[in-house]
Amino acid sequence: MSYKKINNDGEEEEEEKENMGMEKEKKLPVSPILTEELKKKQALSINIMVLTVFLQSIGFTLILPSMLNYLNANDPQYKRYFGYIVAVYSLGQFLGSPVFGKWSNKRAASEPVVISIVISIIGSIFYSICYKFQGFGFPAVMGAARFVVGFGAGNVSVCRAYATETATIENKTQIMGKMSGAQGAGFVLGPGIGFLLNFCNFSIGQMVINKYTAPGYLSVLLAILNIVLVLVFFRDARDLEKRNLKSTETVSLLSINDDNDEDSGKQKNMDQRLKPIVLSIFLFMVVITIFAVFETVLTLMTLQYYNWGSTENYIILGASGIISVGIFIAISSPIIKRFDDRKTALFGFTCLLIALVLLINYNIPIGSRMTLPKWQFFIGSVFVSVGYPIASSLVYAIFSKVLNPNSHTQGTKMGWLTAGGSLARMVGPLWSQEIWTATNQQGMELFFVTAIITLIAIIVFIVFYKDLAPHPEFVSQQKTVNSNNNNNNNNNKK
Repeated sequence: MSYKKINNDGEEEEEEKENMGMEKEKKLPVSPILTEELKKKQALSINIMVLTVFLQSIGFTLILPSMLNYLNANDPQYKRYFGYIVAVYSLGQFLGSPVFGKWSNKRAASEPVVISIVISIIGSIFYSICYKFQGFGFPAVMGAARFVVGFGAGNVSVCRAYATETATIENKTQIMGKMSGAQGAGFVLGPGIGFLLNFCNFSIGQMVINKYTAPGYLSVLLAILNIVLVLVFFRDARDLEKRNLKSTETVSLLSINDDNDEDSGKQKNMDQRLKPIVLSIFLFMVVITIFAVFETVLTLMTLQYYNWGSTENYIILGASGIISVGIFIAISSPIIKRFDDRKTALFGFTCLLIALVLLINYNIPIGSRMTLPKWQFFIGSVFVSVGYPIASSLVYAIFSKVLNPNSHTQGTKMGWLTAGGSLARMVGPLWSQEIWTATNQQGMELFFVTAIITLIAIIVFIVFYKDLAPHPEFVSQQKTVNSNNNNNNNNNKK
């Protein structure tokens, strides 16, 4: 078998490989054996991306709990814009994710990450000073500020894409679990920190810092810290120069791999398949929709059914968050390797379906009003806390594995996934609140509809189960890595 390569003088040469063993060795550049130094470099950079997602999640939940009161304190009539202002953040992220994802395909990941954080800083500053604008200008500037912050938050696609590209074949699922765990931990800590900021009430010159403006200013400080950490510690471990160099050598190496397959045309078609990508995005949107519904109506439910205030809700959210973080930690541990990603994801979806069935108000009368038994609410909340981290993390892992690992557009495709999640988070609160209000705040119709959506997702998952299997090239590289590891172990024993 022959192939062409480029010598130092730019001339083409023919080389012959006499046996299949040498051909397999030539495949090794596709899945190289990492040196210890490179592994440490990659691990540090991946952790910086994980930290970026963590700080961003804190910033999101830091502001959200006090936003309604911020609007109401200025003018009670402005609280009707609350749902739209929440949704416009996700609209910004929906638009920003593909932009930053595509940017990271060609340039060092630190560039889009730093620029996006700067954009978020601008939005956070305007959020903190929007009270200075009179009349309708106040909610308008607040909405614009949240849109800008959301656009900057599109850098999550860069973080996920970088982790996907640089993670080793063996620990890809663990890395995606760690990424989701960081997000979950941020969601837990954010409301707690926001609660402490309720006690802020002072000024620095013309800058007023109170329970409404402090979350925005703290988000700025966290963003600045994030930029410093990225600039000091992050080093892009990807070979961008080789990626952007479209040489004959690169093409010929790919041709060797295709020639080794009896049906190279089939391999090329699988490299271009969109079905598993579309399926993964759909499943992810369903997961985010379920969480958005639960997140949106939780406080409305507890107020309607049990007349609970912010303290009780903080306890419920905190307990739910602790359970979710525990699940995230378990997913990011080596034990997850024992289970198939698709089966584990299906288990997560099943937990979510059970939760939604439990949260349906079956119109059980207690006193003069209809309510939901507390045991039913608590058990349903536990199933949400277990199902959400499992389903979201494993859909991430599945998506990262259905992509061709040799593709140089993983950043763009991760942008698609993030954009899909942002769209679900944007639309979910709007339609769920409308159904909740239209049905006299009873919750039966809302959770029944959401349960039907979840059931449809489970059916789709089962029907297209085989299409969500890892990409053949991913499987090939995994076998190569396992073979190399076995050989190294045998050599060490000798």
